[in-house]
Amino acid sequence: MRPAFWRTLAWRLTLAFALVSAVALGVVGYIAYASTRSQLGALLGEQARAAVLAQAQAYAEQRGTLSGFRPSALPDSGGDDHRGPSRGSPRGDSGEVFGAWLVLDAGRRAVYAMPDVRSGQTVTGRREVSVVAAGRTVGYLVPSGMQLRPDRRGQEFLDRTLRAIGWAMLGATALAVLMGVLVSGTLLRPLHDLLSRIRALQRGEEPGPSPVRRDEFGTVLTAFDEMHGDVVRSQQARRQLTADIAHDLNTPLSVISGTLEGMRDGTFRVTPERLERLHQETQHMAGLVGDLRFLALADAGELQIHRRAVPVAGLVHDAVTPLQAVAARQGVALETDVRTDGLQAHVDPQRIRQVLHNLLSNALAHTPHGGRVCVSAVPEGEMLMLEVRDTGSGIAPEHLPHVFDRLYRAQAARSGGGSGLGLSIVRKIVEAHGGEVGLASQLGVGTTVTVRLPLAA
Repeated sequence: MRPAFWRTLAWRLTLAFALVSAVALGVVGYIAYASTRSQLGALLGEQARAAVLAQAQAYAEQRGTLSGFRPSALPDSGGDDHRGPSRGSPRGDSGEVFGAWLVLDAGRRAVYAMPDVRSGQTVTGRREVSVVAAGRTVGYLVPSGMQLRPDRRGQEFLDRTLRAIGWAMLGATALAVLMGVLVSGTLLRPLHDLLSRIRALQRGEEPGPSPVRRDEFGTVLTAFDEMHGDVVRSQQARRQLTADIAHDLNTPLSVISGTLEGMRDGTFRVTPERLERLHQETQHMAGLVGDLRFLALADAGELQIHRRAVPVAGLVHDAVTPLQAVAARQGVALETDVRTDGLQAHVDPQRIRQVLHNLLSNALAHTPHGGRVCVSAVPEGEMLMLEVRDTGSGIAPEHLPHVFDRLYRAQAARSGGGSGLGLSIVRKIVEAHGGEVGLASQLGVGTTVTVRLPLAA
């Protein structure tokens, strides 16, 4: 089980800072130490070469030849004996190997042999150093594989360097932890602010607008504000929904209840007109309940669509005919303009008739006496475009984005006693067919609703 502190993002960020810093410093420290050791080795090598060359020069000046010379590359050996260890591998008193030298005479014959060169063998083609005595070349020195390790003082220097690197890494790691704490605190401050705002919402408090930021956290806070606005609007719509449903059900229930009580008490006579009124009110309630059930099925993804090829002209005719009498009573001209040349739409005819009925009923409800409502149908590529245009009062621009929202009514005067569910049902049915619905309106001019549906192949 992980410790409690590890579950916090701040600690994980801090430890990540420290780990990355430690690894980076370790790599840099290793490179610095290796470079220092390499440069120290190169320096010791140059000193060793200079020491051997000085010994050879002194030997040649004393004897006029390099015969019998044995290299000894230890600068501080303090001895005058030029006969070093055998096999040409000089060692100091600490056992450091300074390298191997091949000694050649003036004719480039080996006078001090190596394992790969016999004594007296002529050697050419190698990098060599001339040894001059009395103005003439008496021999040559050929370095053969310098394998240098630092002496005691050099090793002490490397140890001090390593300790300094270690302390620097430790200090830098501690600084990285401190910086991690500060940086994580700064980075997570907007997250804590968002958390406090969420908890304020849980307590039913208004969190207020988020501070303006232009980084990723600013995007998150902006999204939160938008979500909060959606939640507030949803709550308002839900409250309005409850109030509207209560009002829409209360009115017919009051009429039915009052009429039935009057009939029971003998105040009202039972007449066909009163019975028809009661029937209309029950139909209104049944329609409202049916609309709510339809939307519930659509929201749950259980709305059944039975598509088939249906003549477009027949669809429009079946939707317009039942409303001709209503339009005539209101003094509104109800017209059709179908230019489909026998085309068929791949739709559920019952659902599309419901779409047209809702749109036409809404248009008739908001078109004054002497106005006009027109239904048109034209092909548009592989889609059918249906338009319902009216010359009604129109809709204000600020209300247009919400006209398809459930139970949204732009003006009380234009509600016409409707439930406000008609356009929501239209959108659900059209989207279930894979189509699109749009609305354009201008105050005092009228409204046009456009529906696009797939044509039959």
